[in-house]
Amino acid sequence: MFAQWQCGDLDSGDAAVAATMAEFVRGATTVPFADWPRRFWSLLLAAPALRAPRAGGRDGLPALDRLPSGPRVVVLLRLAAGLPEHEAAAVLGVSRATYRLGLQRALPRGEDGNADVAAWRALAADVQSGIRTLPPDRLARLAALREAALRGRASTLRRHPVARGEVEAPPLETQPSRRRPGWLWSAMGTVAVATVLALAATWSGSWRGGLAEEEIRIEALADSAPAARYDAQAALLTERDFELLLAQDEGAAWQADPAFFAWLAAQRELPQDSTADTHLQPVQADDDGEPETSDAEL
Repeated sequence: MFAQWQCGDLDSGDAAVAATMAEFVRGATTVPFADWPRRFWSLLLAAPALRAPRAGGRDGLPALDRLPSGPRVVVLLRLAAGLPEHEAAAVLGVSRATYRLGLQRALPRGEDGNADVAAWRALAADVQSGIRTLPPDRLARLAALREAALRGRASTLRRHPVARGEVEAPPLETQPSRRRPGWLWSAMGTVAVATVLALAATWSGSWRGGLAEEEIRIEALADSAPAARYDAQAALLTERDFELLLAQDEGAAWQADPAFFAWLAAQRELPQDSTADTHLQPVQADDDGEPETSDAEL
C-alpha cells in the first residue's frame, strides 16, 4: 500500500515491491538484522516508480493526492511504514530535524494556517483502514511475490484483474520449474523398496515369535569383594564437623545429649524478657484493702 499510494498505480507499486523483495533477499545475509527495515524501505524508495510517481494516479489515496512526491513519502513513512523518527530520517538520508520539519510542513492545515489535528487523525485512520481491508486476492498475490523472492525466482506481474474490474487472470507468473529426469523416479523407487526390505529384515525375529532360547547368551558375574571400603578412621576424617570433634574432650557432656545442649545454647543467646512473669506476682493492697492501680495500668 505504501508503494501504491506513493506512485499512484497499483500495478507499478506491486512491481516495485517485487523487485525490492528480490534485491533485499540477495543481500540480507550481509546486513545486521537490526538494519533490515532501514535497508528494505531504502531499496523500495529507490525504485523508479516511487522516485518519479505518475501525476494524477488513479490508485492513490485521495487525502494524499494534494501533496507533492517528497512530502507524501514523509507522511507515508510515518503512517504506513510505521517507522520511528530516527529510522525514517535514516531511510531518507537526512537528519532528524530535517525529517521533523518536513513532516510538519506536510501536515494538513486549517483556514487559520495552523495544523489541522482532526484532519491528520482522519488521514491516519484512512491509511490504517486501507491496510487492514486488503482483499484476499491481493493478499494472495503479495504472498506469491514474497515466496518467489525468498526462493530466488524471477517473477512477472500481470495487471491486477479484480482491482481493474476485469476478468480474473493468474496474478503471478514464475519461471517454469525444470522437469525431473526419468531415471530419478526409478532411483527413488529402488531406494523405497530397499528401505522396506531392510525394515522387514529388522522385524523378522518378531514375526517368528521372538528369538529362540539358544540365541540368547547369558553370563553370570563372578562373586568378588569390593576393591575398597571406608574404615572408621576415613569416616572420621570425612566428617563435616571434624574440627569441632577435635576441639572437645572425649567425655564432654554435650556428646551424651547433643540435642538438649544445642537447645540450651540457643536459649542463652535469646534476649531475656523481664516482664514475662509480672502477672504472677502478688498484688499489693492499699490502706483501704483495695488493690493499688498505677497510672500506667489506667
